[in-house]
Amino acid sequence: MKDLYGKIAFVLSLAIAVFLLVDKLQLTGNSDKVGVVQMEKLVYDYQGMKDATEEYTAKMNAWQGQSDSLESMLQRIYTEMKMDSIEGDLQKLRKDQERFVLIQQQYYQYQENVQKKAKEEDEQMTSGIINQLNECIKKYAKQNGYSMIIANTQMENVSYVEDAQDLTDEILDFANSQYNGE
Repeated sequence: MKDLYGKIAFVLSLAIAVFLLVDKLQLTGNSDKVGVVQMEKLVYDYQGMKDATEEYTAKMNAWQGQSDSLESMLQRIYTEMKMDSIEGDLQKLRKDQERFVLIQQQYYQYQENVQKKAKEEDEQMTSGIINQLNECIKKYAKQNGYSMIIANTQMENVSYVEDAQDLTDEILDFANSQYNGE
């Protein structure tokens, strides 16, 4: 999620720079229509994000199931090793110890791979959602005559905005209808 906030901050900075440039150069002779969108609300209430989060959670649950399975296997082998030790079966104890070390290595490697894959999945999902929403914002702006829509991040970079200029709910409805193919 840190990447999400970094991307949002970048988009916001870029939007502000463009706004200042347009204002400074006075490229337009008429009054520009400007709006603000609360990006965090837009992202988390967007149906595409909800669906992507469900998909991500399902993958995480599957990965956790595999991890739990390896952990259970390790626990069973550990119990067998204790029994081998009590019964004095040193040959079986050595074999169980070797099996335990091998599965333990697999378990640690699997955990490492899952963490890496989860991070990659999260980054892909987040950047995909941000890209989808940026396209929706652009399309909404063009269709509704906005020359600029500023993305307000969690840090509240825009301290005040009139309700009429806060386009979050309108853009959310627009983005969700686009997502649903309407």
